Amino acid sequence: MMPGNSIKRLFSTCALIFAFAGLPFEQAHANFEIGTIIDEAGQQRMLSQRIVKAYLMLASDINSVEAQKQLDSSIGKFEQNLSKLLTFAPNDKIRNELEKVENLWMRFRMTALSKTSKKTATKFLQDGETLLRHSQGVVDKITEFSGVKDARIVAISGRQRMLSQQIAKYYIAYYYGLRTTQIVESFNKAVQEYETALKQLMKHKGNTSDIQAKLKRVNSQWIFSKVGIKNFPKGGELVPFIISVTTESMLVKMHEITGLYAKLLNKQMK
Repeated sequence: MMPGNSIKRLFSTCALIFAFAGLPFEQAHANFEIGTIIDEAGQQRMLSQRIVKAYLMLASDINSVEAQKQLDSSIGKFEQNLSKLLTFAPNDKIRNELEKVENLWMRFRMTALSKTSKKTATKFLQDGETLLRHSQGVVDKITEFSGVKDARIVAISGRQRMLSQQIAKYYIAYYYGLRTTQIVESFNKAVQEYETALKQLMKHKGNTSDIQAKLKRVNSQWIFSKVGIKNFPKGGELVPFIISVTTESMLVKMHEITGLYAKLLNKQMK
């Protein structure tokens, strides 16, 4: 593991190289800020689940126009982030993991853009879990590479984005008719992990007053949202549209908070 000062020197050197290559110094420097890198690597976890969720929304005819927008934008963002991460991969361990993601992505993308069906959806759920696992591997390796303790809080916060989409994904999969024990167990696991991590974030001693206030708002929304999902799937009529809207709000809020954590880490590394 490289110490923080070595990471700072590496980022500064790389920024200088890209400046000589014709890129603006500010742009090159921003691309090598460790908080930003962890944030963007972490987004890949969320996007893998968001794409499957949007696919299932289309298959279930749930807010189809919005689902198509989410699918298209998520595919584009995943490819953009992947290209950037591959370009700036700081060591072979991270690059090798990213290349695994890239190989998985090719087939995953084709399925995402294909005609929806229950048979395809079942396999697509599995492929989404595989892509998520390797995307998490990228985050773990970058966090380890940073050598900075506070890098982990960016990764934890960013994972909440993924869990919001995973909760929606499993709920909609069940609504669509993929009513297996594994779907229900995975849904409950995602709900529990989201709640546990939210408590952990709220107790983090490095929170600014702004971050703490935003986390309190997320927690208030979560307490309210749990009422609608705590009895799933035995709570009567399923409400996939409401779940999709609620989890979208959760995603937006946690994305903002993760960005704030990333900025704090970038500042710490300067």
